[in-house]
Amino acid sequence: MPKVKAVLIKPLDGDPEGSEREFDKVDFDRLEAMKAVRRLGDREDGPTVGEYVAAGYKASSYPPAGYIARSTPEEIAAAVEAEGKAERAAKELPPVPNKKAPPVQTKSAD
Repeated sequence: MPKVKAVLIKPLDGDPEGSEREFDKVDFDRLEAMKAVRRLGDREDGPTVGEYVAAGYKASSYPPAGYIARSTPEEIAAAVEAEGKAERAAKELPPVPNKKAPPVQTKSAD
């Protein structure tokens, strides 16, 4: 099973935050989902969720690959919720009626 080098974001098994550890991929994925670790080498100079969304990306895909989140979990959750509300509102818009021009009436030459 492949190993993943990681940095602890939260203390784990007596090791302090910031410690480097190696995990099986399955364990790393579970701990990453719990926001307890990040992949060693992930950059820390990425955008905030607000900057990311302002650049045209979806909040639901934050943080970008290879970067750690600079926003709090609450800020990220709020941005994802706002994105969801906007998507639901867009789906609820009434259809635009097809406004065809009235037929042109031509005068016949009598």
